[in-house]
Amino acid sequence: MDIQQLQKALSQHGYKKAAFLLPELKQGHEKLETIAEILEDCHAEAIDFSYDIGILYSQVSALSAYQAAYQEILLRDLGCLLREVITPTNDMAAITLDKDELQEAITLYQNAMQGDSEAQLVLGKFYKSIGRDDWAFVWYNSSANAVNIDAIFWVGNYYFDGIVVDKNIEKAFACYKDAALKGHPDAMNNYADMYLHGEYVEKDDKRAFELFSKAAELGVAESMYTLGYLYKNGIGTEANLTKSKHWYIQSALRGDDFAANHLGQEAFENDRGEEAISWFAMAADRQDVDGEFNLGFCYEAGVGTPINLKKAKYWYKKAALKGDKEAQMKLKGQ
Repeated sequence: MDIQQLQKALSQHGYKKAAFLLPELKQGHEKLETIAEILEDCHAEAIDFSYDIGILYSQVSALSAYQAAYQEILLRDLGCLLREVITPTNDMAAITLDKDELQEAITLYQNAMQGDSEAQLVLGKFYKSIGRDDWAFVWYNSSANAVNIDAIFWVGNYYFDGIVVDKNIEKAFACYKDAALKGHPDAMNNYADMYLHGEYVEKDDKRAFELFSKAAELGVAESMYTLGYLYKNGIGTEANLTKSKHWYIQSALRGDDFAANHLGQEAFENDRGEEAISWFAMAADRQDVDGEFNLGFCYEAGVGTPINLKKAKYWYKKAALKGDKEAQMKLKGQ
């Protein structure tokens, strides 16, 4: 929090007391009492905050205690509130929390500030769900420092994707490895994927196959799909079409739409129309855009079903609304 800039801006907007009190937060004064006085001088309780800031205001204003280790996070949150007071975003989201949901968010914040690593993890997930990755990351990181393996996995994702932190493949690899070796299924999948593609670590198909096998046994649908691919193409193991089909099926049944569409396409290419439409329908029913287009094509062309242009149009329309260009062209041509 840039004290001097905020002081100047608060003073210019007439919040003289808040500007005067702000430097005390960096000294030995009671932080929560000072924060309450600052927010009171800014008439924060009367401001129609945007959705995310409104939640944060409720959390900060209800805080009654915190561990010193989280003081910087608290000051960061206050800074977010004060910047909104000074320069409102006017970004009023239609989504709101009901009374119980808001209280749950407040309780999570209170427990996270007291060092509860599970509350920190859940708070991170909550902030991510409302589009505040900048708030989420610090709580994931705090929880990861307490050796919460799910949090370690999420920190790895942030470093891998370069969201709110600089992209750092080395740190991502270290997080995935740490969480994977502690038994986290999705981290095991990502750890395997880095060996498969040679990201940070030297490419090693056999090691990737071993790790994907472990993740698949732990129930990761994406790993099951990749195993199907590895067995089909003999990567890291001997080619085995029977095992390949087995893992594609297991992946599709556990919700992987790439697998369902792959099986549908394979069946279509081998003139097994009824099987093809059943796999495409599985993906489409899960609102997968490729499954919706493929199912529309089946109804248009009579693949595994009598021709039904009304149903074809229905599924093409659903895919088109998701931005599928081929579906949009099909609708224009009808």
